[in-house]
Amino acid sequence: MAKADKIEKKVVELHKQLIEKIPSHFSMRHIISAFIGALLFALTFVMKGLLFQIAVALTWREIVLIILSTWLILTGEIYFVGYARLSAKERKERYFGQFWLKRATTYYGIAIAVSALLIYIYGLEIFVGTKCNVLKLIIAVSMPAAIGASLADLVSKY
Repeated sequence: MAKADKIEKKVVELHKQLIEKIPSHFSMRHIISAFIGALLFALTFVMKGLLFQIAVALTWREIVLIILSTWLILTGEIYFVGYARLSAKERKERYFGQFWLKRATTYYGIAIAVSALLIYIYGLEIFVGTKCNVLKLIIAVSMPAAIGASLADLVSKY
């Protein structure tokens, strides 16, 4: 009888993953997928000459708006692509704040790291001059990188 219970448990688990596509708990696999997505999206933007001109011209108000809109986009993606797929029972066990915080901080952290990595690997900091402008460029590239990180992870799973 114990063997039948194990089989039933596995079938239910497979049904959740394959048919209902219920989000699994956050793991290293999610982080690697997010890193690859951020890298792919950031690579398409980091080499654009116009992005350098725009980044240098950004005011701090615009930088804050970029950061806020990135977090809003991440929140929408996390909710509508991931959390919305949870059943009512699972939502009671997995609160949105916890579900969101793990993913959003990871995606944005990866986006900042990938942006900085690409800028320094290609030596692009030379073209923008000051450290302040390098920070502006990192933040400008981090928006598409964050979107790529979340999309690569969330869409591939769900």
